[in-house]
Amino acid sequence: MLRHLSKAFQGKRGYHTFEQGDFCMLRQVKSNKKIFVGPLEQTGERGVKGGIIRHDSIIGKKPRSVIREDNDQFGYMAHFPTLEEFVVNVPRACTPIYPKDASTIVQMLDLEPGHRVLEAGTGNGSLTLYMARAIAGGGDCVGTIDTFDIRESHSNTARKHVERYARGRYKPNVAFHVGAVADKLPEMMVAEEQYDAIALDMPEPCDQIPRLLPYLRNDRFMVCYLPNMTQVLALAELIIDLPLVMEDCIEAEWKEWEVRATHIRSRLKLKGENSPATPSTTDVAASIPPDAWVCRPKNFDVRGHTAFLVKLRKSAAVE
Repeated sequence: MLRHLSKAFQGKRGYHTFEQGDFCMLRQVKSNKKIFVGPLEQTGERGVKGGIIRHDSIIGKKPRSVIREDNDQFGYMAHFPTLEEFVVNVPRACTPIYPKDASTIVQMLDLEPGHRVLEAGTGNGSLTLYMARAIAGGGDCVGTIDTFDIRESHSNTARKHVERYARGRYKPNVAFHVGAVADKLPEMMVAEEQYDAIALDMPEPCDQIPRLLPYLRNDRFMVCYLPNMTQVLALAELIIDLPLVMEDCIEAEWKEWEVRATHIRSRLKLKGENSPATPSTTDVAASIPPDAWVCRPKNFDVRGHTAFLVKLRKSAAVE
């Protein structure tokens, strides 16, 4: 049974080769520097260190193939981009919800395949994609997302990103709507129809929450993305008179560390002097095991504060 399920899911993302329309993450073999390329087109090209990489040199290749630029100086290994790499590199209509927050919101909403989700504030579509992957499922267990944005340009950009990621794998799970969510919902919802989760990324959520609350199942979660503490305090005051309980208010931070083997220069010099041919320091470093490690936070941190994530649970009385 498990073997059968495993085979059923093979090929969902395990594409054998790159095709037109795909995105590619090129990693320079020597430096590990990454370059985001795409969507791939037969006549497309991308400038890189050393020259130009033409898209047609990637199309048809397998992941981990080494692609060389036109001057044949540097090699670049080709990878399909992860969801994190995709959402931070695609063109932006607005500032996206970054992966550290999007993945945390998915956890806070307790999403699983088959859930129905309401999102207000589509933005660039990054959170939309993270939630779609969580609720997609397969067979009869297919989740859906209704996502709203008051700006048509934002909605169109997000739609394009969902269609292009993983060859549109999550496109069937997402319905895009333009307009104010609280005004549009009554027109499209069947009586007593409710969502399993609600995610709000809007400047003034307090104005909308009382009108959206009836559409959330009891004992389920709503998460608000709030950039400043003033908004959090306003929300805390609002829910005093609503059947909502604030379960968590968190700030997600990722600190990237540099971890690599290295050599202590003084020891390299001594080992080089003891060598009969006295090779260069670089030659010595390449020929002996490392005697130290660099373990430190990277010099810059773009993964610090972005917003407070407030988790609310609907707590209506049970008859």
